[in-house]
Amino acid sequence: MLVALGLILALATPDWRQAYAMIGLGGCYVVVLVAGSLMPRLDFYLRAARRGSASRPWVALTFDDGPDPTTTPLLLELLRRERISAAFFFVGEAARRYPDLVACAAADGHLIGNHSDRHGYGWTVSPAERLFAEFEVANRTLADILGQPPRFARMPAGISRPHLADVLQRLQLCNVAWDVRGLEGFYRHPERIAARVARRARNGSIILLHELYYGTLCLKPRQALTTAQLTIDRLRARGFHFVRLDRLLEQADPAVLSSERNPPLDSGVLLIENGTDKVMNYRGAATATPRAGRAA
Repeated sequence: MLVALGLILALATPDWRQAYAMIGLGGCYVVVLVAGSLMPRLDFYLRAARRGSASRPWVALTFDDGPDPTTTPLLLELLRRERISAAFFFVGEAARRYPDLVACAAADGHLIGNHSDRHGYGWTVSPAERLFAEFEVANRTLADILGQPPRFARMPAGISRPHLADVLQRLQLCNVAWDVRGLEGFYRHPERIAARVARRARNGSIILLHELYYGTLCLKPRQALTTAQLTIDRLRARGFHFVRLDRLLEQADPAVLSSERNPPLDSGVLLIENGTDKVMNYRGAATATPRAGRAA
């Protein structure tokens, strides 16, 4: 409206300075709206959980854009071997094609989240009814497979828009973003990706990796697997302990918090902030991650 008003003033009056000012204001407003949609850190249209409690050296590992018949089984085997429970944000359309993979991930103790139904971007400019359907259909798909609807959702690319908060509230979904992401499509090489994640991780970080880039860029399965393995190794080398996303956000079920699945950390806390490790009364930080039992 500000841009249109500026153009009208430009045509109706000889005062171009006023018209340019209105167009400039309108342009700035559009930039703010676009930035609010594309940058989940701004919490412009709705709040997103980006990081858990920083009181302990723990992080949550999450994967987007699955399930995939080649990559998902490889990741599940890796996580089983490493005794880590992660979070998988599955696309509804893919979940309908490979329901066994969704069920297998849940049976292994991983958290399953809603990552929209088709992972398109038409819903960002669609009427409210289509916006609701994009996440409700995926919710119903996952509920049919798992026996209960998911509690967490992640927007494709973290995009948000007006009315999205109302949709997630109606579906009783908690919006989850990330604190550190691998940017596999940009960096490509597993070593560079893992180094980037480990360098940026802090206490409570939510780590975002991809199985593939749904509908746009297909990562090689071995590339995704190697990236995950190196990321786990580098984070553990820095003293981080892996916990499941819902526990990191302190919304876990009692079973998730059981001492058998998550042995208590040693006394004290290893504070890991902005790439700097500071040990405060914490013994054996480098070997803090339990390997005897699966982390929740």
